[in-house]
Amino acid sequence: MTASEHADIAGYLLDTLTPEQRRAVDEHLAGCAECRDEVDSLREWSAALEAVPEPMLLEGPPDGGDLLLQRTLRQVRTESTSHYRRRTALVSSAAAVLVAVAIGGGILAGRTTAPDTPLAQPTPTVSTQPTTVPGTRTATGVDATTGARITVAVAPAAGWVRVNAAVSGIPAGERCVLEVVAKDGYVAQAGSWLVSPAGEAGGTTLNGSALIAPDDVKSVRVVNTAGKQFASVDV
Repeated sequence: MTASEHADIAGYLLDTLTPEQRRAVDEHLAGCAECRDEVDSLREWSAALEAVPEPMLLEGPPDGGDLLLQRTLRQVRTESTSHYRRRTALVSSAAAVLVAVAIGGGILAGRTTAPDTPLAQPTPTVSTQPTTVPGTRTATGVDATTGARITVAVAPAAGWVRVNAAVSGIPAGERCVLEVVAKDGYVAQAGSWLVSPAGEAGGTTLNGSALIAPDDVKSVRVVNTAGKQFASVDV
């Protein structure tokens, strides 16, 4: 019997058949052990996916999660091509659930109809990169007039700089701009924000960047959109 002579198992399990078609599949299943086995196998997929407990969903993808997902989907594809085409729709649906879970922040762990050999878990890697970029300059300044405080770290890049600033002492509601000032007076904006009540009470931390060569940076300052300066520090 060819694949085309078998019943539409995928449509049967996904409940997309008409009543007449469903009765025809029921009659076919009564006399076809192979199709009954197929139905049982695919129902195991659905049961496994529906029974996954919440603790099995990780908070964010683990290291090497992409590699694990790729290998899992490759195994599903290999299995599906060795069976009748009617199985593809349901297996693809299960694989789509795995993809959705992985993208949403977790890797799904559960039973499949694949061979019993488990997939090898990726070996965790430990980063040897330094936490601070060589050449990073830090400074802190307090404005005597406004009382605002700014602490900055300026990290060099290829012809530009990354800036991390912690700013406090600015009233809520102020529309602030973080600026990097070059030695020749050129000013580049590194970021902007609206000071919230929480920012007024506990300060605001901002990450930004500026198109100024690292050796040309003179200072970093915070002003509002009207031009009032709240704090500045030389670096």
